Amino acid sequence: MAIRSKKKKEYSTVVIVNRNNPNTKSISIRTKHLTRLKYYILALVLVLASLITSVVILNKQAQQNAAAKHELEKFKREIAGPMASDTTVARAYIKKIDSKLYRIQKYMKQRGVQRNTAKIGGIEQKSVSGLDQYRFYNVFLDGLIKNLKYLPLGYPHRNHRHSKYGYRSNPFHGGGSEFHSGVDIEGKTGDPVKATANGVVVLADWSYGYGKCVRIRHKHGYETLYGHLSKINVKVGQEIKADHDIGALGSTGRSTGPHLHYEVRYLDRPINPSDFLDLH
Repeated sequence: MAIRSKKKKEYSTVVIVNRNNPNTKSISIRTKHLTRLKYYILALVLVLASLITSVVILNKQAQQNAAAKHELEKFKREIAGPMASDTTVARAYIKKIDSKLYRIQKYMKQRGVQRNTAKIGGIEQKSVSGLDQYRFYNVFLDGLIKNLKYLPLGYPHRNHRHSKYGYRSNPFHGGGSEFHSGVDIEGKTGDPVKATANGVVVLADWSYGYGKCVRIRHKHGYETLYGHLSKINVKVGQEIKADHDIGALGSTGRSTGPHLHYEVRYLDRPINPSDFLDLH
């Protein structure tokens, strides 16, 4: 049986010399460590480089985080804050719009115009999304515009009214009172007279005290009458639109001078045209 001999460890001596001190110091180091010193130094350099790189990366990340935080604060200050404020203001305006549309719908219903829709957003639409609510507004307004075309609104001839609806002194035969079923609007003979809504002409002829007269039937039970005309420009059965030139102002029939007698009728009964001349 062979016996291994232990390898003898080799040492090297490092002498440390100090100029100002004649005494020297020596350190005994295993030789293999001296031969590996360059590797130790290289490993140390790599570790230091890694640490420096990590510090640089962390510092850069910290700068990016700070910049992102700054941008976030800027967004909150310049965009998110005003947007929240604008949203609050917008909701307040939507609430006002709801109220006004409800009043318009009520006004239309009181005048016989029925709307086959749900109530306005602020009344029964709170649970729907904003987009659905805007769609609802759009549909409602489309229907409103369509129905308004058949509701007699505004003046057939834009001028002063000199005789109102209701009881008045009889301008003929020297006294007494009579019921005036419309309003009289001043003007000159030949001034154009316009229809106040879409409809169909049901009368275009002489009619007793009205003289030359045009009567138009609209939807929802309404009719309008235009009396004392000097000229008629339409015929019975003709479909016309609002602002259509139906004739000329005059003084035919039972009249004291050139003017337009204008009536609004609902279900064949005269009502006060003043409610339809000006919207308040």
